[in-house]
Amino acid sequence: MSESKPPWLVAISAGRWQKSGIRSAVAAGINVLALDNDESAEGFTIATKSIVVDIKDPEAVLAAIKSVGIVPQGVVSFASEAGMQAAALVREYFDLDGLKTETTIALSSKVRQREIWHKSGINGPQWRKFNTASQARPFIEEIGYPCIVKPSDSAGSRGVTKLDSDEGLDDAVKSALHHSYSETAIVESFMQGTEYTVETFGDGNKIYVLAVTEKVKVSSAITTVARELKTPESPLKADIVAEIAVKALYALDYLSGPGHIEVIMNSQGQVGLVEAAGRGGGFMVFERLVQKASGFDIVSATALQAIGWSIPKIINEGRSIVLRFFPSSKGIVTKIEGFEDANQILGVEAGPFVKVGQHLDAVKGDGDRLGYILSEGSTTGEAVAAADNAESLINIEIK
Repeated sequence: MSESKPPWLVAISAGRWQKSGIRSAVAAGINVLALDNDESAEGFTIATKSIVVDIKDPEAVLAAIKSVGIVPQGVVSFASEAGMQAAALVREYFDLDGLKTETTIALSSKVRQREIWHKSGINGPQWRKFNTASQARPFIEEIGYPCIVKPSDSAGSRGVTKLDSDEGLDDAVKSALHHSYSETAIVESFMQGTEYTVETFGDGNKIYVLAVTEKVKVSSAITTVARELKTPESPLKADIVAEIAVKALYALDYLSGPGHIEVIMNSQGQVGLVEAAGRGGGFMVFERLVQKASGFDIVSATALQAIGWSIPKIINEGRSIVLRFFPSSKGIVTKIEGFEDANQILGVEAGPFVKVGQHLDAVKGDGDRLGYILSEGSTTGEAVAAADNAESLINIEIK
């Protein structure tokens, strides 16, 4: 470290999925000012200094930083959509490198993304945007069933509904608008096929693909929540999916930092973009899946890049992995057991997201998960077998 005084990095959002980034920055000798609207945010216990503030309010975030007299050298929102707009404003105010407002809007607004991709000739579903419930029904009838109704600017599958008919339409529209920061939602034609996620990192000049995973969804007619992410059996399909994901990020002019892109491939091998984000994926994707799959420490690299320090060489060792979740169900958690035994299996790590006595609801978004298993193997089949073995040892009782 060449600086005589440690630089300050502002981490906007300090919840569970930001904690690893804050920890990595502190370990690298960086002072971290963590901001979150939750006074119990887990990252607060690690950060150098913390402030409770509404991170969805960019002006309030900027005022909070100025109030403590800190001049940051960098700003980051590791894996949080909610903190991206505030991060952009702080960068502009302090004249820092990184995403500014225009690109941030493109990365967080599904409406803006689709507009840009359409002009760039990148495939996607038919879609229409709406701001009120009265606008929604004619647009949904125009698109037809099945279709997807979702917020324009939210994450974690919150407010996303698949409709096969007009049954549940009003609730789907209400949920989508409720979960949108800008009270804007979209309806899009349902793309039949297999969904993939692509994890990337940009060094400012080039975008590197670090992991491609196939998504297995929770068994439900209306939800799009993932039950499992696993390395595709077909390298060719992975390459096709990765190519369109990288093209999508270039079109959005996003060349620095972590990226998380979702793509659909149909049975004819045609691909269409679902959405893209200029941040790491939540729920173990950013903090563990990417490094386990690629060997690249994306968490530390994101922190170092944000303050202008050199990052490690970007590599992708192409390991086969499975990230499996235990979906929630309504009730109270009465027993959690087997995770210690599961962690004794070679290539497996696992852990709960819930505690005994916790009240749970049915699956509505990515946040409704009980725990995870992350496994590695020389092939996808081996990784799946290891995950199956681990799952057989784990028991989470809900009554």
